[in-house]
Amino acid sequence: MHRSAQLGLTSLLSSLPRSGHSTLWSLQRPPSAPRESLHARRTPSASSAPPLPLTEEPTSTSQPSATPSFAGTMPCTPLDKLPPELLERIVDLAVEGWPSTLRLRASTLCDLSLVARAWVGPAQRALESRVHIDSYTRARAFLERPRTLERPLVLDELVLFFDFAPQDDTFYPLSDLQVLSLCRMDAQIRSLHLRSTLFMASFDLNLLRLPSFRGLRHLRLNLPLEVPADLEPLPLRLERLSLSAMVDQPASLFRPLLESSQDTLTALDLFVIKSGSPLHTRLVDAFPSLPSRLRQISITTHWVPLPDTLLDFLSACTSLCTLTLSGVITNQLLELLPRLSSFSLFALDLTVPATFAWFSSPVESFFDRILREPSTRSLRFLTATRRIESSSDEEPERRESLRGEQGCMCIYEVTARRPLP
Repeated sequence: MHRSAQLGLTSLLSSLPRSGHSTLWSLQRPPSAPRESLHARRTPSASSAPPLPLTEEPTSTSQPSATPSFAGTMPCTPLDKLPPELLERIVDLAVEGWPSTLRLRASTLCDLSLVARAWVGPAQRALESRVHIDSYTRARAFLERPRTLERPLVLDELVLFFDFAPQDDTFYPLSDLQVLSLCRMDAQIRSLHLRSTLFMASFDLNLLRLPSFRGLRHLRLNLPLEVPADLEPLPLRLERLSLSAMVDQPASLFRPLLESSQDTLTALDLFVIKSGSPLHTRLVDAFPSLPSRLRQISITTHWVPLPDTLLDFLSACTSLCTLTLSGVITNQLLELLPRLSSFSLFALDLTVPATFAWFSSPVESFFDRILREPSTRSLRFLTATRRIESSSDEEPERRESLRGEQGCMCIYEVTARRPLP
């Protein structure tokens, strides 16, 4: 969803009647408390306001309060009768694509919790679904947060940033005990992102054996991992693996890491740099049949030539359905397409350089040339994105057209937005 549509949805919801919602808010948080999530708070402390529970707390009948009871003042409205699946989808769309560190995400979810009583649970779930922890104080605030909901805690994304040091004299990095506590908490972690700007090996692979990671489906590694010599295969069922060539992962990592995911791993993300680690070759050395099982691949680079070994790797992916190439040189892209052996390619997403803006109509001929390749005969979606330079006054635009014999939807988008890290 585009940001304008998200803001429009939030504006629409804020105009809906809110009978009795101030009661819900006053039962849980003082009006003067800041609307911040745990993820957005810069310097939390033990004395700071507790994180927003977003749950209904019944008042005691023996102690009168100036605030009327929730059940007595809040009539049932049509908004309370919406199906739970629809409510969750509305909440997800309102903050789709916003990282957990964005303050607007937390404040929007707080506003949604005030619409109706039935909206509190979905807003709470979304607030807790993405957690970014990069310091001792934030880890402590998250581990000590009050929580009254009976449903299990599900983290769609947990980001552990081990050595991020903001301009703050009170910064302390995550402790080993906190990392252990975060992994041992009663939660279902679906996606884990391990980050380190100093490329420090700060994570024990054996923590992935804990019950919280039984449902782990996506592992993103941006820090090096040390592999013990006696490491047994990890009981993971990964569906997606994200690797960065800026981090030199040992070849001994992939066999125990992916041993149990051989029949479930179908998506791979690679960040490629010049003279970077050949992680794709290490994957193939560990599992020679991996390329034939991959259905989604994303390659990101900064307009540097891809190594021949990576082109050979892509050519061996016979079941490829979705291919994303960001920052790949255009000439190399056109050389790659005839080499693809997959004829089930359904979607192709590309970024094109700024030079595309120097010509009158290069995009149409570019699309037509791609659609003439045998490997794209099943293609249904072709997207080319060009990013506006920061110093440019160019306006965003979007053009759509059906092209080729297969009726492929071709989209050319000029945008100032940058991909999220």
